[in-house]
Amino acid sequence: MEQIIPALMILGFVAIIMSKQINRVTKNLDNKQSSTGYSSYAKFSAVIQDEIREIKNQIDSSKIIENRHYILLEGKNESALLEILSDYIRKLVFFETLMAKQKSAQEIEADLFEILSGMELFLKENCVDGEMLADALRERLLNAYEQI
Repeated sequence: MEQIIPALMILGFVAIIMSKQINRVTKNLDNKQSSTGYSSYAKFSAVIQDEIREIKNQIDSSKIIENRHYILLEGKNESALLEILSDYIRKLVFFETLMAKQKSAQEIEADLFEILSGMELFLKENCVDGEMLADALRERLLNAYEQI
């Protein structure tokens, strides 16, 4: 009986140490997974921004560009549409800040979906061959997302 009490004390001490170590390791794994998740959102956001900037540059009639792919339909208000594209870029910059980490992955994905849906609708309603342009944009963004 005298030998059991010290053995139980040592066993309890080892169990407490192991429990703390397991908690520390799992906490580090959770932090690592969340930080890599947010960095992928930031990278994808940067890709989307580049695409929108390209659209914006090609729509802007003040810029001299050969072989424009994005051409506005007749009667569309260019300055208002350029401002809409600028608003999308401003929203996307948020995902590259530390403030984005305060949102859950579901909230970020919902925000990105809203922006991408808006871009698709923008192209369909305002550009010549908008349906084809939206499909091509969707394909490029899907490929970029899979590489991230």
